[in-house]
Amino acid sequence: MSALPEMKNALINIIRVISAAFLLGLLLNAPVSAEAERQPKIEKTSAVNLVEQNNEHHDREIEVSVQNNGERIVIYVTFLAPVVAQQAWSVLTDFDNFSNFLSGVQSSKVINGTGDTLKVSQRGIIKYGFFTYTIDSLGEVTLSPIKRIHERMITGNMRKMEETTLVLPEGNQTRINYYADIVPGHWMLRFVGQPFIENDARERFQQMKNEMIRRGKMLAGPAKIS
Repeated sequence: MSALPEMKNALINIIRVISAAFLLGLLLNAPVSAEAERQPKIEKTSAVNLVEQNNEHHDREIEVSVQNNGERIVIYVTFLAPVVAQQAWSVLTDFDNFSNFLSGVQSSKVINGTGDTLKVSQRGIIKYGFFTYTIDSLGEVTLSPIKRIHERMITGNMRKMEETTLVLPEGNQTRINYYADIVPGHWMLRFVGQPFIENDARERFQQMKNEMIRRGKMLAGPAKIS
């Protein structure tokens, strides 16, 4: 019987030690957890603000409309380039050099074709969060010089991809109208958010426009000093 008080005291001491350790853990971890909880929100907010700022900058220049019903993606883009139609056309049809000025294109090459009908092999990359998806395609391109470009995927990892680009002169500038009808071959592309698709399309055509302007300046040559 005399051992019972000792056992009771020992048990109380153990409980006290465990309780103290638990409280210490709360005190030490609480600020870290709170900071960790705040940090992703700060980073996410900053990232969202950055995307919104980029979109605001591009929205004034390039209009993008996207419809995505989970099975089919329809994209419409229109913008005005400050170059003549011939200069815009030379960039839009420079398939062999797309990878030099379009960040989403890994490779692009005309592999066959005569006259105004070409076969173009391309590899592109789409990044969505932690996922990276590669798009491989062999397309048949039909050209109506300095007016219209129509591309239809023959083979690739999309179920369907058809694109039409119209080149419309407006004085000494050129209006570009682009339409794409896509049926994705991967579940990820069916369910990506509409803002992501819009931003991806806007970035692609912003890079196209930048290249048109760059080449236009090169053709114009250095400004004359009077």
